[in-house]
Amino acid sequence: PMSRSRLPGLVALVALAGVLALPLLALLSRALGHLAEAGEAWDVALNSLLLSTLGALLALGLGLALGWMALLGGVGRLLEGLLLLGYFIPPFVTGMGVLFSMELLGLRLPGALAILLAWTLHYTPLAYVLLKPALGNLLPSLRAAQVHGVLGGRRVRVLFPPLLPALLAVGGALYLALLGNFGVPAVLGLPDRVYVLPTLAYARLTSPVSPDPLGEASALGLLLGLLALPALLLHRPPQAEATGEGSPTPRPLFRLLFGAYALLALLLSGAGLLKEALFNPYTGALKPAFSEALAMPLVRQGLLHSFLLAMAASLATLLLALLLRPFPGAFRALRGLFDLYYLLPGTLLGLGLILLLAPTPLYATVWILLLAYLLNFASLAFRALEAGARVEAQVAAARVHGLSPFRAWLRVGFPLLRPQALGGFLVIFPLALSEITLSALLYAPGAETVGVAVLGALNGGLYREAAAIGLLLALVSALPLLARRGPW
Repeated sequence: PMSRSRLPGLVALVALAGVLALPLLALLSRALGHLAEAGEAWDVALNSLLLSTLGALLALGLGLALGWMALLGGVGRLLEGLLLLGYFIPPFVTGMGVLFSMELLGLRLPGALAILLAWTLHYTPLAYVLLKPALGNLLPSLRAAQVHGVLGGRRVRVLFPPLLPALLAVGGALYLALLGNFGVPAVLGLPDRVYVLPTLAYARLTSPVSPDPLGEASALGLLLGLLALPALLLHRPPQAEATGEGSPTPRPLFRLLFGAYALLALLLSGAGLLKEALFNPYTGALKPAFSEALAMPLVRQGLLHSFLLAMAASLATLLLALLLRPFPGAFRALRGLFDLYYLLPGTLLGLGLILLLAPTPLYATVWILLLAYLLNFASLAFRALEAGARVEAQVAAARVHGLSPFRAWLRVGFPLLRPQALGGFLVIFPLALSEITLSALLYAPGAETVGVAVLGALNGGLYREAAAIGLLLALVSALPLLARRGPW
């Protein structure tokens, strides 16, 4: 039987879970009356499904190949950092970079192909980071296979089964990320009238001719949730650490191939942005557009709002995670609840908050954006501070020497978590600064974010100004590389 002392905590946790689920419940309730409209969008749903699946497979395959190259080539921090830089550039900025780079090369890709290219460039480094530990664990099996004469294609039968769980977990995470991505399809798909569910939901929500724009958008959000459900149910956190023994003799060819891909991906993402932002399109003379971009009132206001929102969301989520860190049961349970909002497409959270808070003073203010950011990014703060047994052991040692639990955490535990907290801040702040899916749905006049301002400039033909702000966001988004401690 459950201890009575634990019952209040369990009741509080269940109540909190119910409160956190309210946006999704509001979305479900409103969407049920518009299932017919959702059914009419089956072609867009199929488009989302196919593009997300294909994009996940491309990023997964390239990430797997790069992981092998890194292990067999002895890739160091410099080359790895060059590859990871592509992931920390905001996705919609990568989309802008692909758009301008293709123009620089004189190419015109169809909207669907351009979306797939941008997604592949952006999410391949994530696949690499998540798959590399599992590949490292296979090195002893690879050596054993070579010793026993299992070479060539026969090695696949030995190595594939233990790698399959990691492939499924990483593939599911990539699929969920692509399914909910709004920025890249908005930049590269809308000009060619290529819609996915997040961009169609936004279009329905802002439609001036729809009799019930919120209901129709909610139905599309429900359809998006149904497409996400299989990957969400099968989701398992990817393995975080490699336990393989030693490394093979480095092969320079693999290191060269790794570096060539990282450099090519970075050029495709950034060369067009640099040209558009730095050079006059008519004379070719050097004429940076940063001052013109920052002179735009909407951009300045968007930068201020995004900075304040990102700072508040980063500090508040990390503070909450720190306060709960001494209580491992509650910490893990709440992290699991926040994981749901991080994994689910942001469109669902945005629409749910609109439905839930439309009758309240929070609606159409910057505060609803802050609430959305807190729910979306709290999972990253909790995972950053999940430092494990080392901190627990040090706190236990302090208690053995006579300190109370509170003083032990205050004087020993929390100071040991400072590096993890800094790393968490350097991850959350740039992501929140350039967030666009929630912002596009929840902003109101006077509460625009920088992502909304950049998209507005791009749609208004101010390409140089949009590229300049995109470069600034990319520079800030590279901050997480400073938090790296050893290989990922």
